Formats: sequence, structure tokens, C-alpha cells
Amino acid sequence: MNIDNPYPFQVMDNSGQFTIRATLESGELFDKYNSFFESHGYEGNGYCWEGHIIQILEQEDKELLAHIEFDPEAGAFFAYADSKETQIRFINLLSPIFSNLQKLEEYVKSADKNRIDD
Repeated sequence: MNIDNPYPFQVMDNSGQFTIRATLESGELFDKYNSFFESHGYEGNGYCWEGHIIQILEQEDKELLAHIEFDPEAGAFFAYADSKETQIRFINLLSPIFSNLQKLEEYVKSADKNRIDD
């Protein structure tokens, strides 16, 4: 199993630590996602991404949540997978959603705002 395209995420494997990140304050990601999330009443920071990602995973692959540790920041989203396989599953599920704003909007519109901590 391979990662098709990690965008907007980046993946790293440092000595068995399987990191997934999105640097939200970087030029390209900020320009694309900040206005998108603001238009839906969110700040669009790492905590916002975490809340939406958790709700997407609850709908699409709830079992995956047991294998991901979230560690967001104001300017970035970070998550750590417990294996390379988990990292690949996460990316292959979420990258197609987050890279297509129309798909992402479907999830954002149906999200429980009370569970988004931004």
C-alpha cells in the first residue's frame, strides 16, 4: 500500500515515528484554507482541522481513530500514526477530501460545531 498524494498533508517517518502534518500558515495552504474555513465560521487553525478530521474519521473509518494521536497547534496540524500502514490509511482517506474543497465542504457543513475547538 502506498500513499497516492499526501496534499495538503506532509508525511514523515523519523525512526518509527509516523508523522502527518499540515503547515497551515504556509503561503499556499493559508491562502486556500483560511478563507474556506472562515467562510464557514471557523478560524481554520490546527485545532479546527483536528475537530473536522475526527468527525470525518468517525463517519468513514472510525477504527482508525484508535491508531492516531493528535497534537495540533494554532498554525499547524500534527498527528502521529502508530504504524506506516495507519499513516497511509489516514492520508489515502483524508487527502482526497481536503484537496477538494467541494468534498471538504460537505463534511464541514454537516460537522457538529460544538465539537470544533478553534
